[in-house]
Order: sequence, then C-alpha cells, then structure tokens
Amino acid sequence: MSENVTSVKWFGMAIQALVVMASNEGLCPSGQLAEKLNSKSVFLRKILRHLVKEELIQAKEGRDGGYYLVKKPEDIKLSDVYEAMRSETFPKGFFDVESKECFAPCTRESMGELRDEMESWVVSGLEQKTIKDLMKS
Repeated sequence: MSENVTSVKWFGMAIQALVVMASNEGLCPSGQLAEKLNSKSVFLRKILRHLVKEELIQAKEGRDGGYYLVKKPEDIKLSDVYEAMRSETFPKGFFDVESKECFAPCTRESMGELRDEMESWVVSGLEQKTIKDLMKS
C-alpha cells in the first residue's frame, strides 16, 4: 500500500462508504458520498482509492462520474475491507514494546505474539460478516 493508513477511522469510513454505495443504484459521486458520511471529499477519495485498488469498487471518471460496487454486498467480506485499509498490524501502536529499559526481550516477544494473535481474532471475526449484513433489511 503506497500510503500509510493511520487509524481505524479509515476502516470505519470505508465500511460506511460501501454501505451507502450498496444502498444506492447507479454511481455515487465522491461529493455526494462525503456529504452523506459527513466527511471531507479529499479524505474520502483517499479511502476510495484503496477500495478501487483492491477491486471492491470501481471509479468512473469525469463530470458524470462516481463510484460503484464491483461485487454484490453479500460478497464483500468485512475482512476484505480491513485488508484494503491495513498497512500495519491492527491496531497501530498497540503493545508498542520497543522500550528495552522496561521489558526483557522475551516479554517484548510475547507481547508481539499477543498483538499478532489479536489481529488474527479480528480478521477471523470480520470474515464472518459482509456489507449486506450491515444494511437495513
């Protein structure tokens, strides 16, 4: 990923944008999406670029352009979105145990292993949910 994702806010905004796109027919211009999500268009377009790159959505450029889902909402797992938004282990900075003064090497290693295990729990849970699961019936 060329641009570092700096917070879980990106993941949440990506999920919301996908739900809005899934709820609308046709193209969703970034300005319209940003307005519905109470976000800035520039910020949202950064997020949408990651979703395009991972082929969850497509963008149509131009005056009448916008974004649309490539897959059905029931085929987009939340883990796919998480992977599209992720640049570092979730959550960034969690169990940052670089301090050699405070922790022995084995403790730092154990905390790193716990962090990795926690991420696998998150991804496993997200594998069970889709965008469709988040939409109103």
